[in-house]
Amino acid sequence: MFGFNLNRLDDTELARLVARGNEKAFAEVVTRHQDAVYGFSLRMLNHPQEAEDAAQEVFLRFFKTAERFRQQSSLRTYLLRIARNICIDTFRKKRPELLDEIPETPDLDTPLTLLEGALTQKSIEDAVEKLPVNQRTAILLRHVEQMPYHQIATAMDISRGAVESLLFRARRDLKLTLSKNR
Repeated sequence: MFGFNLNRLDDTELARLVARGNEKAFAEVVTRHQDAVYGFSLRMLNHPQEAEDAAQEVFLRFFKTAERFRQQSSLRTYLLRIARNICIDTFRKKRPELLDEIPETPDLDTPLTLLEGALTQKSIEDAVEKLPVNQRTAILLRHVEQMPYHQIATAMDISRGAVESLLFRARRDLKLTLSKNR
């Protein structure tokens, strides 16, 4: 059974193998999803070492509890849900800091437009940081991870309507905060 190529298996099969203790299948899950988990954690925590610790904790928890994965969502969504919970635990232990990468600025030509873009990005980062953690999570999952509403609902363990409401309030609050800074 260990002689076949694990990278050809889908996530559901890999999760089943991980639940049976297959370390090679676990390594394949980490390889496939580490960038998404680390990136999400970094944007939530804004600290590379904390994000790395959080990502490691996500995969450790998954390895220990892989049998709980019920395939009601994608494995990526399931892992990001674990990441969200770990980030919230981290928030409870400390006050969150600024986000680094929301949104990316396009390539700009002149020093003036570069400065304006940097100031705009800084304003957006400041505004996103001020959002309540659930609104920030929804914004990150939607606009950075580009997850559809139903996957956000699964990752956050809330209804789709609650996701829509969180995103509406987050966008409204961001627009209000950004319009005050002009």
